[in-house]
Parts: sequence; C-alpha cells; structure tokens
Amino acid sequence: MTDAGTASVDIPPHVIDTVKRCIVESLAVEAEAVELGSRLIDDLGADSLDFVDIVFMVDHELHIRARESEFNFITRLDFSSPEVMKEGFLTEPVVTRLETWLPALAAVEDKTRVTPRQLFSLITVEAICIVAARRLAAPAGGGAPAAQPG
Repeated sequence: MTDAGTASVDIPPHVIDTVKRCIVESLAVEAEAVELGSRLIDDLGADSLDFVDIVFMVDHELHIRARESEFNFITRLDFSSPEVMKEGFLTEPVVTRLETWLPALAAVEDKTRVTPRQLFSLITVEAICIVAARRLAAPAGGGAPAAQPG
C-alpha cells in the first residue's frame, strides 16, 4: 500500500497497522486520529521522547532496527555544523537525503529554506512506515522478517 508521494515504496498493510498501533499506544490518542499523513508533532502532539519511544516500539514489534536507519541520521544531525546548516536552514545535501523517506518534504515550496523545527514537523506516520518497510526488505542485518499478524 502506498500513497501518491511514495510510489517507489511498498508498505505492507501489517507494517501500517503495527506503526499505527504503536503510535496510539505511545501517545494515548484515538486510533481514528492516526492516519498516514498525520504529523507526529503537529497533529498528534508527540515530542522527541515520544518519537524515540515509538521507534523502539516499532523495532520491537516488527523485529527490525529502524533506530539504526534514517531515524538515527535525523536524531544525530549536528545543527551547529556547516555541512548541516547554513544561515539557519538545512543544507541541500541534508534535505536531499531526507526526501527519500519524508514524503511531506515534497510539499515544501522552497527546499533551500527548511528549518530544523519545520523538519521535525514533517515526520508523519507514513514516514515511519516507509522506514520500517525498508528495514523489513533490507538484506541480512536489516532485521529479521516480521511475523504476519494473525
């Protein structure tokens, strides 16, 4: 299952269900409020600790290591580094790398003016599903195949 902006990523339904369930449990929100396009911070009220909790739950539930993937990249960005930030905005190489798993970046009008705050507000349920699906599909070391819910 994919959304328009992620045609190259096939997200299995069990991954979507698992990610949504982890978000509902971590944030204590109604299941109906959690949609693929829901933004963790702006729409669902998550903070950085909630984000870490959700990623760990997804890792555990799907038997993957999502925290060692794109999420590790975003949480370890050194915003004081000139390779990451220039004049208060993320550099082009950083934005380009993030575009592969943050579909919401496609809607940003000027990608040369993305701020750290804006970046974190772009993390959606779909972004977590994309990373999880990629980790499940990764060769050995990316995570053991997850058991299908039954």
